[in-house]
Amino acid sequence: MDPVSFVFADRHTVPGFVGRNCPEEICQHLRELNADKILLVTEQHVDELYSYYFDELQKEDRASFGEAGAPCDPAIKIEKMVLPPGDAAKSWDYLTQLIQWNFSVGATKKSVVVAFGGGALLNVAGLFASIAYRGMKAVYIPTTFLAMHDVVTSLKTSICFDGRKNNIGSFYAPLKILIDVGFCQTLPRNELFSGLGELAKNAALFGGHHADGFIRALSKDNIDAANGGSGEEFTLSDETLMELVKLGIEAKMDVLAVDAYERTHGMVFEYGHTISHAIEKAYGDGTIPHGIGVCYGMLSSSFACVRMGVMSEKDQVAHDEICNLLCHRWTLPEPRPSVEHVMRLAMRDSKRGITSEEPHEISDVLVTKVGDVVETKTNNLSKFPAVLIEEWLELNGFPREGKVSVN
Repeated sequence: MDPVSFVFADRHTVPGFVGRNCPEEICQHLRELNADKILLVTEQHVDELYSYYFDELQKEDRASFGEAGAPCDPAIKIEKMVLPPGDAAKSWDYLTQLIQWNFSVGATKKSVVVAFGGGALLNVAGLFASIAYRGMKAVYIPTTFLAMHDVVTSLKTSICFDGRKNNIGSFYAPLKILIDVGFCQTLPRNELFSGLGELAKNAALFGGHHADGFIRALSKDNIDAANGGSGEEFTLSDETLMELVKLGIEAKMDVLAVDAYERTHGMVFEYGHTISHAIEKAYGDGTIPHGIGVCYGMLSSSFACVRMGVMSEKDQVAHDEICNLLCHRWTLPEPRPSVEHVMRLAMRDSKRGITSEEPHEISDVLVTKVGDVVETKTNNLSKFPAVLIEEWLELNGFPREGKVSVN
């Protein structure tokens, strides 16, 4: 596995390792923690596919890695909690169940929480680890493309409460981050698109090699080559996935190296998320992949920028071409939620208040063109008339309440 360092300013430096199809190496990393037991927190789909992944830890009389004649490794006790997939796991009820489970299995400060799943699973398991015993050792092993380059590159943990997304949480650093790109081989299409959407956001924010790498990976020739020239399926080669994971990690860590808690410079990674979260919630959890929601959110922001004279129409075309590499491959399903429903959710966004919005205003990160963020004293968030987002929603087939979408 290739080493990579996750540096969160002067707060935390977390050692990480990236490889492909490397369960034995990951198990060895876990052995080296000398835990009295491992609290394995995973999700249903992952458990069904990879229940064998940690078998090496439970084998007795297994020679240690290293020189011949080394002492044998004892089996490590693993306690497992399986949660539902996606945001369904990010609830107060499941957080409570994790705390109760922690005490019922006799976990101690020497136990290690291993979060083994996608981004939502890592969020709730990380929050659990951060509050149990006022902080337990944790290791993140992401199993989705999005989690590999976007979730583990943040100290944020969270659950969703009262119909709002990520409004209860903490900042917490794991002990290690272990990434096996091989998990992407079994990911459904929506999970790949979730990870790609956040990379599209990085491409729009930073331009340069981030944009070039994303556009190259999404080129028709590259995708056709990965699919044996069929042109019908959508998969990416292991090499491309490895390249994109490292590119995503680089984008996040370059910023978080000076803003560990994503409160100033790091707020740029919220680009497109105000409307993304609202659209995702309006459709219902799991209907719209998060990365696709982000791309549509960025399209709404570029529309508002042009209306305000912040972005030229020419620059909007270049910006939107990046988003549409995904949006054209994943159109929003019908029936679409109403404009009013989406806006009600958007106006309850967890970032609301940072820019001291008036009731008729909304906030998001804005860009003037690819690679040029509008910097503000309000954590790089800008407020603007919410009616511009309503206009975009209507133009894109979201009906007004009492009317039926014609798309």
